[in-house]
Amino acid sequence: MLIKIISIGSPPSKEVENIILDYTKRLTPFSKVEWLNTTVKSKNKNIDVNKEIESKTILNSIKPGSYVIALDEDGESIKSRKLASLFEKIMLQTSEIIFVIGGADGLDQSVLEKSNYQLSLSSMTYPHQIVKIILIEQIYRAFSILNNQPYHRE
Repeated sequence: MLIKIISIGSPPSKEVENIILDYTKRLTPFSKVEWLNTTVKSKNKNIDVNKEIESKTILNSIKPGSYVIALDEDGESIKSRKLASLFEKIMLQTSEIIFVIGGADGLDQSVLEKSNYQLSLSSMTYPHQIVKIILIEQIYRAFSILNNQPYHRE
């Protein structure tokens, strides 16, 4: 299984990068993880134009046949066990899950339409740096649930 995380925005700070690397390393027995952090520089002040520019970068990074999960504030909010169940179902269909974290203004409609699932990490808004940490931790938690590891407690 390959987990690919596409993130639009600034690269993580050193402190955040260390946390991300720790969880990525913990995931290696279960899955390979690839991060694609990209900054799309646009001088355009129109939000829709910027989102469209970002969407081209995102869509060009999605391999056909991949299962795409878009992080979106209007997506479904689920518990960790349900995320683990979702992974279990996805792994029967494909060998690659792609998570997409949009830019500061969210994702363009074209990316949402391309996604197989839209996930909300919270009804609150978080900075990108924190979203990356929450996402990688929840991916690790889901795999630990699927593999009966003692990490997750209820």
